[in-house]
Formats: sequence, structure tokens, C-alpha cells
Amino acid sequence: MHITILSASTRLNRQSHRVALALEKWINENSMHTAEVLDLAEYNFPVMEEVLHRHPNPPAGLVDFAERVRQSDAHLFVSPEYNGTYTSALKNAVDYLKEKEFARKVIGVVTATTGMLGGIRAALSMQQLVLGIAGYAIPQMLTVPQVSQRFDEHGHLTDPAFEAKFAGFLEQFFWLAEAVVAKKAAVPVVTESGF
Repeated sequence: MHITILSASTRLNRQSHRVALALEKWINENSMHTAEVLDLAEYNFPVMEEVLHRHPNPPAGLVDFAERVRQSDAHLFVSPEYNGTYTSALKNAVDYLKEKEFARKVIGVVTATTGMLGGIRAALSMQQLVLGIAGYAIPQMLTVPQVSQRFDEHGHLTDPAFEAKFAGFLEQFFWLAEAVVAKKAAVPVVTESGF
């Protein structure tokens, strides 16, 4: 199973990206799955004017981004909390694509903040986004408070006490994602929407 990790902060000196790197590292080193980070700061998409499939001149990198999302089996959305919700960069990137890029795929929600609450309001908002794009949100959310005390800038986990929560979230994510991928392989379903 291949997993894309959407790192949703484009902010200078961002810290949630540390968690995206940590997820990529952990999945590639400790599971039978593969993962890659899709860094929205690197893609740097302009504000969406038209969806990709109708855009006469797509922004640089958008076709590549869409293909990577399309080819993955499951996703992790990683965002800080800005004003009680996830980043506009995440919503902008998702809005460029058709629903089918995400439909019937498991999407895990991860938030990180410098404060004590870990971005719970953003996490809840992201779960609504997942439902809106016809994905399967796992009930568990990984919220990372005081992120700089738990991960360094290279994505290394520096707080051993947090490791159980981190690994436990991924265990739940893998369980559902593997079940969905296996079911889709055994019984491919095509609806009028093309999911």
C-alpha cells in the first residue's frame, strides 16, 4: 500500500511539517507500506481559479500532484491549526481536484501546534473535509501538542513518551486502510460517479 502525506503548512518556520516527515520516516522504516510527503509549500499553488480537469493552463506541479494523489492507496492530512481550522493551502489543493481522487480511500487526520491542545478543532474540521471528498476518515485523530518538544526539524521523534500515541494512531490507520484496499481489490465497484 502506498500512502501520500499532505503537509499542509506553507508558513515560514512551520513546525507541523516535522510531523509529516516523521510519519513518512516511520511508515517507510517500520511497516510493509511506502509513504511520500507531498509538501504544499514546495508546490506553492496559486488560489484555485478552476479545477484541474477544466483548467486551460494548470499551475506548475498540479498535474504531478494530482497523479501522485490518484495513484496512492490512502492519505494522511497533516496541518497546523489556524484560527480554529486547518490551513487554506490544504483546502485550496483539495479543491483543485475532483472528488474521485480521494473517494473510497482512507484518510487519516493529523494536527500539530505549539500549544497544549494539539489542534483538536482543526482535526475535527479536517474530518468533515474528508467526508466532503467522499473519503473514509478514521475515528482516531493524531493531535500533537507542543510539537517542537516532540519532533525535531528533521522529523525525528524526540519524546519517547509520545511514541505509543504515534504508533497507535498509525496502527488504526493501517487497519482500516488495508481493509478498504483489500475489499476494493476483491470486489471492484464502479458507480455512476466513477468511484
